[in-house]
Amino acid sequence: MLKISVFELKIGMFVSQLDRPWLETPFLFQGFFIRSRHDIKALEKHCKHVLVDTERKYTETKQLKIYSENPKTQADNKKNLPHRSCHYEDKIPVEDEIGFAKQCRTSLNKHYHHIHEVVSNGKAIDLDKMAGTIEGMVKSIVRNPDAFLWLAKLKNFDSYTYNHAIDTSVLAVSFGRHLGLNLTELKELATGVLLCDIGKVKIPKSLLSKPGRLSSQEFELIKTHVKLGVEILQQANGKVSHEVIKIAQFHHERHNGQGYPNGLREQQIPVFARIAAIVDCYDAITTHRSYNKALSTLDAIKCMYEWRDIDFQKELVEEFIQCLGIFPTGSIVELSTGEIGIVLAQNRIRRLRPRVMLVLDKNQNSLDHLPVIDLVKEEKNQNNEVIEIVRSHESGVFGIDPANFFIHD
Repeated sequence: MLKISVFELKIGMFVSQLDRPWLETPFLFQGFFIRSRHDIKALEKHCKHVLVDTERKYTETKQLKIYSENPKTQADNKKNLPHRSCHYEDKIPVEDEIGFAKQCRTSLNKHYHHIHEVVSNGKAIDLDKMAGTIEGMVKSIVRNPDAFLWLAKLKNFDSYTYNHAIDTSVLAVSFGRHLGLNLTELKELATGVLLCDIGKVKIPKSLLSKPGRLSSQEFELIKTHVKLGVEILQQANGKVSHEVIKIAQFHHERHNGQGYPNGLREQQIPVFARIAAIVDCYDAITTHRSYNKALSTLDAIKCMYEWRDIDFQKELVEEFIQCLGIFPTGSIVELSTGEIGIVLAQNRIRRLRPRVMLVLDKNQNSLDHLPVIDLVKEEKNQNNEVIEIVRSHESGVFGIDPANFFIHD
């Protein structure tokens, strides 16, 4: 690493560290190549010195933009985001939270199965019965979101509908926590996202799982699940908040007005529905389906970034990426040493240096002992080699299934 003045920066250099916390700057990602004079100007505005990795070589590939484009963006972004009423910090290690999270998710899965049965039988649902479980999930994620996010990686291929509902709800609450929503708002968000597709219970399963492109008539039928879902929530026993219903009603609207059912655009879409749209899309593209291969987490993040200001609000997409980190919890990563690991927990400040559980050695042989390294504390190994994540891999690569490396309580 080489410490230099920002006025010495040149195009092609890789900036690995700033002279201040990343979250105090408009840069979206930790670690980036200088691609233009505009990048240098942005750094000059916020830093005096940076650390440059002289071993990283710049290649002309499509990369994510690394800073907010407009000087006013920091202030303008806040105007378009929910009011941050809380600030959360991790209160417990992921290893200590995983036991409760596992029990809570099992209970949530049972409640969701029951709701499906009730709707299938044409009866009214009772949300009060699972309110305590939802509150438990929210409080667990507030203490440490990594436990529930790890469990979200243990997907059952045959239960996409149930997993997708719970996983998107987990993502939504984790995102809401990052945005500083209060507990009441987080519970409404959790409930609304969990049930936003409940209307699909009334759509033929053969159509929902059909491989290949839908006909226009089939797509019109699929779209009716929004209206059906709203009716189910409105007819539920007990009070269902207006915010929960709006999530179900508007989560398929899109920023550019090309969504459904009403073609709403930008700020016309309720903010919780905008959040729901982002997490719904992200979970769908990172999940294996019979007709669609899952994207790696990094490829999915790149796609979400490309769709900002088209399908999704730019400011929310950028915050969502900050929330996940470039290497989200549970993702399979390759280190500069050649070792393969699974991201165990995030570092909320230095997102490129999470805690990683090593599962394969540099020759891709399985490890009997699964050491956990904190990349913030361990920048080099015993051979004085720099340790950093060089790439992420899609689920299943190297025969790795996160379920086989489950953290036991």
